[in-house]
Amino acid sequence: PLADELTALGVDVVPIPWTEIDPYALIDAPPILLRSTWDYHRMPTLFASWLDALADAGRLTMNPPRVARDNIDKIYLQALEAAGVAIPRTRWLDRIDNAAIDRAMKEEGWDRAVLKPRVAATAYGTFLVSKDSALSDEELAPANASGALLQEVVPEIVLHGETSIAYAGGAFSHAVVRRAKAGDFRVQQDFGGSVEAVSPSPSLLSFAASVMTLVPDSCLYARVDVVESGRGPLLMELELIEPELYFLHAPEGAHRMAREIVARLA
Repeated sequence: PLADELTALGVDVVPIPWTEIDPYALIDAPPILLRSTWDYHRMPTLFASWLDALADAGRLTMNPPRVARDNIDKIYLQALEAAGVAIPRTRWLDRIDNAAIDRAMKEEGWDRAVLKPRVAATAYGTFLVSKDSALSDEELAPANASGALLQEVVPEIVLHGETSIAYAGGAFSHAVVRRAKAGDFRVQQDFGGSVEAVSPSPSLLSFAASVMTLVPDSCLYARVDVVESGRGPLLMELELIEPELYFLHAPEGAHRMAREIVARLA
């Protein structure tokens, strides 16, 4: 949908895998729009180096390479929490095995928790763990590769879903609610989750707007994933690299984004 909107506005759109783009190309070096780079978590060092090269070369890239690089590792949530943004209760783990997970859960008093690699996409390497869980070395490999975060279970995600609020040029564009299928905790469509356009509550909009004050003005797009919990709105993730923006569910969002892109190209 975004490509169609840009084409209608006179902008040529050519999809190219990021691994085939030469950051230092001097001839035929059009602006780059980072969209579905959904394999970066499997080669994060290469991706980070590519972004650094783009920044050094000065290629116009949306979102800016430095911003994207800082968003690769979920450790960015620490900085946001320090700035006053509420996130789920989280333990940060460097060496991950079943004993370390069990120890952290006992210290927190959790019966269940969600284990996430710090570098991941689309719930890659993410598991719901309990006191009786015993993950294999293969299952723990993504978490051990990057470090991990162990988060409290937020029951409202399963009960009511997670709201993804999209921004274009720093302004609210549209939102969807994502719900997990029965018996699962992951809201991604890859795992059977559902998506529905929604008008966020004033409290979620206000919370997301406060998160956006910490996002550089240079960002073309952002997606703020939030949930209304028993202790108020919580930030699940701030997506600044390649978020699914659900234009199929909110076509007006594609039109807004296309106009913002054209304005930046001009």
